[in-house]
Amino acid sequence: MRVVVIAGPTGTGKSELAVRLAEKLRGEIINYDSIQLYRGFDIGSAKPSVAERARVPNHLFDTLEADVEFNAAEYARAARPLIEKIARPILVGGTFFYLRAVLAGLPEMPARDAAIRARLRHIASASHGQERLHRWLSKVDPKSGAAIAPGDRHRVERALEVWIVSGQPISIWQRPTPMAEEIPSIKIALALDRQQLVKSLDARVDAMYAAGLIEETRRLLQRYPPTARPFDAIGYREASAVISDRLTESQAIAETRRRTRAYAKRQVTWLRAERNVHWVDAADRDAAFATALRLVEEES
Repeated sequence: MRVVVIAGPTGTGKSELAVRLAEKLRGEIINYDSIQLYRGFDIGSAKPSVAERARVPNHLFDTLEADVEFNAAEYARAARPLIEKIARPILVGGTFFYLRAVLAGLPEMPARDAAIRARLRHIASASHGQERLHRWLSKVDPKSGAAIAPGDRHRVERALEVWIVSGQPISIWQRPTPMAEEIPSIKIALALDRQQLVKSLDARVDAMYAAGLIEETRRLLQRYPPTARPFDAIGYREASAVISDRLTESQAIAETRRRTRAYAKRQVTWLRAERNVHWVDAADRDAAFATALRLVEEES
């Protein structure tokens, strides 16, 4: 039986569709959103509520502390046993590199090197240090330099770490293993036209701030160091900047909107390059559910 994958850009109703399918098919949900793995990072990651998760069995939510480093290979090692034991697994999330890792596998990448990582973080902590690291990455690995935003400190550091350790760009290591046995799947991607998507994304950001994103971030900063990876995520970085008086709340909302739109665009680009994806119009949630259910029943 094939794994059901629910994909699409953020803000298109993936979680709702996954729950409805799980209820109908007696399935279980496996999360592949990298931030929803972390405990306490609820509002900014649009994590399904406890009540929503109680409707069907859920896996890989709230499994990590924020100061724990975690990557796609580790995610695949956690998710694959779940897929093997669950009768009807339904994968839902937005971190498509994690999805690729669990479905197709990844080569073993060079292990983390604490000494090199410490050197890189020392450089990053200096004035304009992060920009310096990104320029360095763009020089030695132009593909990764173009794909990774200068402000994405953790991915910049990891890409440089891999290059220093192996002498090869991280993009080579991230390619799926040609001999890997890919898990058969039915990939359903939700879509909205550009105008509808932007409206949905902006409303989503506004709702997060109204729901207490800044207060949630403040509480999390009392428990974890500001260098913890989830604080670089969309919304949390901007909320952290408000708390440290580097942005006003209105500036933070505007920047979160901008980053969310850019993220959604990257998600669409990624999915357009994937094979065997069924695109479903998400404008009508009931119609989207009916179409998704039919696709699953036809291809199972």
